[in-house]
Amino acid sequence: MWKAFYYLPSAYKNQFLSPKSLKTLQEKRLRYMVNHAYRNTSLYRSKFEAAGITPSDIATLEDITKIPLVTKEEIKAVFPDGIIAPGFSESNCKVETTSGTSGSILKILFNYEAWNRLKAIALRNYFAHGIRPWHKFCIVCSSPGEYESVSSSPFSRTVGVLEKNSEPLAEDIRRVNPYVLGGHPSTFFGVCRAIERNDITGITPRIVLIGGEVAYPGWRDYIEKILKTHTINKYGAAEMNSVAWECDHGSMHIDADSVIVEFVKEGEQVAPGERGEIVVTNLWNVAMPFIRYRLGDLAAPSDEPCCCGRGLPVIKELEGRLDDVVVLPSGGLIPCTRMCPLLHNTPGIAEFGIIQDNPSHVVIRIVPRDEFTEDVENTLHDKMQNVLGSSVTIDIKRVDHINRDKKIKFKRIQRTFEAHVP
Repeated sequence: MWKAFYYLPSAYKNQFLSPKSLKTLQEKRLRYMVNHAYRNTSLYRSKFEAAGITPSDIATLEDITKIPLVTKEEIKAVFPDGIIAPGFSESNCKVETTSGTSGSILKILFNYEAWNRLKAIALRNYFAHGIRPWHKFCIVCSSPGEYESVSSSPFSRTVGVLEKNSEPLAEDIRRVNPYVLGGHPSTFFGVCRAIERNDITGITPRIVLIGGEVAYPGWRDYIEKILKTHTINKYGAAEMNSVAWECDHGSMHIDADSVIVEFVKEGEQVAPGERGEIVVTNLWNVAMPFIRYRLGDLAAPSDEPCCCGRGLPVIKELEGRLDDVVVLPSGGLIPCTRMCPLLHNTPGIAEFGIIQDNPSHVVIRIVPRDEFTEDVENTLHDKMQNVLGSSVTIDIKRVDHINRDKKIKFKRIQRTFEAHVP
């Protein structure tokens, strides 16, 4: 992991390149990745052939729209033989997985040069806020897998804690006493409510990094008020690593030296200020190429430069679904990241969806396989009850299929009633 520091000087320099120079860098890497993917993966070769194009047709960023879009489902369908380049495997790559909060998990392989370059770019973003390797870093992890990956952090004093109910989680954070606190904003909102309600002291991070979901209006202000610090927004994806990050002037800068970000609506790139679906191209991962990959998130691009002096382009508004928490009768919030790992780790579940029709009732819809026996269902029910508490009634309903909204990311939690969320 320390090899990432080898690439840090160039990553630091790249952020201050002019937009024209960044475009030149992107086009050079795009041409390389397109040629590589076409020659070494059957998925992209078939995509190009179906569109009637060859790598020679892709020379500029404007040409990228000629390439068909790619979805997670298409990649999963051909994994590993149709998407992993020859010479690469789990034995010689860094292996990551998507969070699974969309109801679908994808395994991702990174060749180590790409992984270290991408980590250097993530480090650049931390360094811009004064975070250094010797600072104590506490990451609130949403799953055991994420918890286990904490050991690969370049910050030697990084501690992982697993998400749990707000009061014990607040005590865990107080015990660690970190300089930097990182995790989901909904998690920290719940922790701050517990701090205020129970008059907990001794939690004094200098910086709170938030990501993984879009914060509700007022969440950041409340977190900053209770913790007496400032929050920094970051946007990433397991398939890309860092995608965008917030500078000291409040702009969300795209990591244009590692990823091409498009904003697409009905197949066309949108104008500045207009909302579109985020489509990404990883410029470095040759082990498992991602070219014009649909993340499903919504955002609006900006054409305004930032006064911080960086040439990195800016996202004007990063949008997301505000239905990814269960609202308890007490007003407390349980993020989906507390529930989805339980569902993913339960045998016999093909797909799932969560519906909350009132503060005291949650329905978990499950497409079962043979392994989903009555005993397994009862065990899952008990685990979910432990997460949500006794004030919520949980019904598990077996269904034949889960309806999905193809326009945006699969909603993890559908709430059918109006709830006041600050």
